[in-house]
Amino acid sequence: MSKRYFSGLNMLRVDVQSSPASAKLLCSGRIVLGVESETLRCIATARAEPCLILDLRHVDAIDGAGLGLLAELHCWAVQRNRLLTIADPSRPVRRLLALTNLLAALQISYSATADGGFEDDYAGDARQAMTA
Repeated sequence: MSKRYFSGLNMLRVDVQSSPASAKLLCSGRIVLGVESETLRCIATARAEPCLILDLRHVDAIDGAGLGLLAELHCWAVQRNRLLTIADPSRPVRRLLALTNLLAALQISYSATADGGFEDDYAGDARQAMTA
């Protein structure tokens, strides 16, 4: 996807809510190659809490670099005996997580207030894309 494709979307914003046991990174905008993915990487890896939650309900777009970052942060957490949870990914994020089979690799949680639908929404899309 070209830079022009994402040009109308907001840059990444990350708000942090923390307690001694966990940190919740509330992300909004886009997670794409460049400043956005580097910003999220730096904020996430700087946290000392044993549980890190990435709330992606307000993420408008994600590209390959953003998906790679989610996988990288998962590995980072595992290597340090920490828990990384992707919370309430938005529809565009869920779609790409399903198409790339990252739904099976990452720990993802959904709340009752998520924007409708769960990972099963895109299971059929992923199967169809693999057979097309």
